[in-house]
Amino acid sequence: MKFIKQSLALILSWCLALCTVPLGFRVAVLLVFGFSMIGCSAKRIVLVPAPDAKLAAEPNSAQASDEGVSVLMQANAWDGYPRTLERDLIPIKVTIRNTGGHDVAIRYEDFALVTANNHHYSDIPPDQIRGYSRELLEPYWAYSDAEQRAEVQLPTEAMVKRAMSQGVVVPGGETSGFLYFPRPTELLQTITFRAFLVDAETKQQFGSIVVPLLVRPLHGVHAHSSSL
Repeated sequence: MKFIKQSLALILSWCLALCTVPLGFRVAVLLVFGFSMIGCSAKRIVLVPAPDAKLAAEPNSAQASDEGVSVLMQANAWDGYPRTLERDLIPIKVTIRNTGGHDVAIRYEDFALVTANNHHYSDIPPDQIRGYSRELLEPYWAYSDAEQRAEVQLPTEAMVKRAMSQGVVVPGGETSGFLYFPRPTELLQTITFRAFLVDAETKQQFGSIVVPLLVRPLHGVHAHSSSL
């Protein structure tokens, strides 16, 4: 109901403004406005651990281990800038603890979200993220309670600083940070977080981490998706 009121207020303000401009310009603006409303109504998705995942103590998190290496995966944990990042990407906070005998290589290419039909959505290195998010502006217009948003170029400084760093985790070591995955283009109910464990010296895979997840639409949240 709130969104409907906000949308009506925004449409009314646009109509009043368009009354003062030429007809051709009005048509162009209305077309842009229509496509914007379609984008704003896209559903936001959230990931939650599947029933067969091994849950962890942290909220909305799961964990798995192999060959002495444990991975804690926290979905929907992003609280940095932009706040709307989860409408454009899937940020997942990952903590890797090494209690085994291998030096573990941390490489972006070794992480992926995998669908039931084996479609891989690989982690995007933070310096290769391209696109825009739409951040909510505050305060709203003085004469309207309609939400106003501004484009934010990605990646932001917060995204780069909080990203998982590539490198090596030695036995007894630990590392943590965010991985950024593209939003699936297909309609899904399940998806799997997968990490390949690679020896930093031999470059050979010695294990893997698999965490099953459920994909859920978050109703009542109006999202905007950018092409990356």
